[in-house]
Amino acid sequence: MPNMQPLFYTNEKHAKTQLRELEFIFQITAAKTVVVYPRGADILPLFDATTQAVIDAYLGTTNEFLLAQFDATSMGTDAFGGIINMGTMTSPGTYSSSLTAQAGQAAALVSVEVSTQSGTSFGTWFPTAAFGPTGLASTSLTTGCALGANGNIAFRAILTGVDALTSGLIKVVVKWIAT
Repeated sequence: MPNMQPLFYTNEKHAKTQLRELEFIFQITAAKTVVVYPRGADILPLFDATTQAVIDAYLGTTNEFLLAQFDATSMGTDAFGGIINMGTMTSPGTYSSSLTAQAGQAAALVSVEVSTQSGTSFGTWFPTAAFGPTGLASTSLTTGCALGANGNIAFRAILTGVDALTSGLIKVVVKWIAT
């Protein structure tokens, strides 16, 4: 294994603009049913409309992402969405969602790439992506992503045929910049 010394940029613009990447793999086990691998990853997958109470309880924030971004229209046919809790654990089972001095939370969202792979040897591949600064439209069946006020991330992707898939995988790649 090569000697991997930490890299400290002399030019601070590089350190503040280099992307970090989160990757989530979901196994499709039945129609609109997935299991995330590795298990325990802190992401709330959504195929259907949810409630503001579910969103707020999951993040421990209030209205960071709005119900309209995950309502019945937004989560219509072939929609797959997710909310990623970037909060820092302060004690067992308790998260801090304050952006102040919370290393590891997102300061900027660059993009989210979502794809499905199904069929023989996962040979049928359908990708889609969204640019982070564009945002996540409300009450709109569109692909998009957003950075919340507390550094959490939400996305929605329209993936042709995903509602009917009973096996395969969904891959989510989030490119972001840390605080």
